[in-house]
Amino acid sequence: MFGKVLVTGASGFVATHLIERLKVEYPLVLVSRNPDRVRELHRGLPVYHVSSMELAFEREKPSYVVNTVGILKEEGGVTYEDVHVGFTKHLLDLSKALGVEKFIHLSALGVSPDSESRYFKSKWFGEELIRSSGLQHTILRPSIILGSGQKLYRDLRRVARVLPFIVAPKMRVKPVPVSSVVDTIYWAVKRRISGTVELCGDRVITMKELFERVLRELGMNRKVFEVPKSLLLPAAILGIGGLDLEQYKMIKDNVC
Repeated sequence: MFGKVLVTGASGFVATHLIERLKVEYPLVLVSRNPDRVRELHRGLPVYHVSSMELAFEREKPSYVVNTVGILKEEGGVTYEDVHVGFTKHLLDLSKALGVEKFIHLSALGVSPDSESRYFKSKWFGEELIRSSGLQHTILRPSIILGSGQKLYRDLRRVARVLPFIVAPKMRVKPVPVSSVVDTIYWAVKRRISGTVELCGDRVITMKELFERVLRELGMNRKVFEVPKSLLLPAAILGIGGLDLEQYKMIKDNVC
């Protein structure tokens, strides 16, 4: 029997796909802010609320930890630093205290200690905690991840229902299928992949092309206009369309 794998953010997009892949082969322990939803999705697996994470470690004694927790937007007083640095540190402390064999972490492509974006900066400092922890680890830096349940699909569907056209920022991305991300995490658990790994798909496209692709998959016919980042600044300042200044700072090419 393989050692247990503890997955945080278990109700999230990537974790939901990962759990389906891992549960065939590994005993899983799931941690989430939404335990009832996770229990409904993954019946029969042990599920703990994030506030009971210490209990999960003490009772289940996982051999591997996969951290998929992250936020794209600060809401409800929860900051990027709380999630990407503070939560990661807490998870590392528990992992070291309980003798976890390997720590696998979902970061983001484009992280930097010098980024003007606090999202990318906080992701970097979370990575630094892992690199200095002494634990065996794999850090994954994906570009935009595509697949069933991804937030971009929900956002574009909502906007397309009320607007006759969509505006896309001028930037390049190299989207990666969620199946590729899940495969990489699987092999990281298997100890075949370690260190820091960038994850991208096989083709560089514009954000306009990505929006058009997603809209086609949703069966929604909308015109997409590409605009320079600077033209979106007023919308970010006013909070129009769900865009804020922090998200505005995140608009930049995102390719491996």
